[in-house]
Amino acid sequence: MHRSRIFSSSSEPRFWWHRRSGSDYVPPIYSCLTDDEWQLLQEWYAETSKRDWAGECAVPLMSLLQGLIMGNMIRRIVQLGTFAGYSALLLGFFLRQMEARHGLFSLEIGNTLSEYTRSWLIRAGLVDFVKIEHRSSLDPASPGLATEYLRGRPELIVVDSSHEYEATIRELEAWYPVLTPGGLIVLHDTSNFAVSFDATHAGGVARALKEWRNKHPGAEAFSLNAGIDVMEPPPPVYQDACGVGLIQKPLDKEGGTSEPLRRAG
Repeated sequence: MHRSRIFSSSSEPRFWWHRRSGSDYVPPIYSCLTDDEWQLLQEWYAETSKRDWAGECAVPLMSLLQGLIMGNMIRRIVQLGTFAGYSALLLGFFLRQMEARHGLFSLEIGNTLSEYTRSWLIRAGLVDFVKIEHRSSLDPASPGLATEYLRGRPELIVVDSSHEYEATIRELEAWYPVLTPGGLIVLHDTSNFAVSFDATHAGGVARALKEWRNKHPGAEAFSLNAGIDVMEPPPPVYQDACGVGLIQKPLDKEGGTSEPLRRAG
């Protein structure tokens, strides 16, 4: 099976993982796809390259998400930041394999990107599994709309949106209360290297996670590759120099989960 091995010969920055030593295999995020799904993803790559819309996450983060979701039967996911739809498509493919309809609610502030991703979801036959909402993650109505679509509190929230310190702090404060007890928040770009992604130059996701963690000592939280300052050479073990953070909400006092949160009205 060749599939993603073809990316090793590309000089595009988006395919950095495929050029690294030891990557001459097809990772499970791609090998688990049907032939039709892989063909569609190849077409998505080709079109977004022409549009210069490369900015999606790479194999390490998607592999982590696949393991969390498919290894733990996670069926209610919120994504803050859709961009051009790479992760929405892949997460949709995973959810379809699990027969988890209404499984992903993804928020994107850009109308053009929202419409673009919707068009690909239609082509992929994933409209029963993924909803793209053209709305800010900080809109007070967003958490209620998400829980209504998912038919319960999210079990996993993926934060990969503005990369700005203040916006990320506000997202954590807005969405952590909505998360089901025991649920997880995954934050991309938590390393020192990724601090430069903050257009406001205020410290990025790394500062936001650190300060939020200090204010919420009851939550389990850590960051992989937090101290990485440069893209090359690749960091050991977890290969993404951008880093990833993980927060887990404690279980309730009875050790179970609370009732689903419903949108008022």
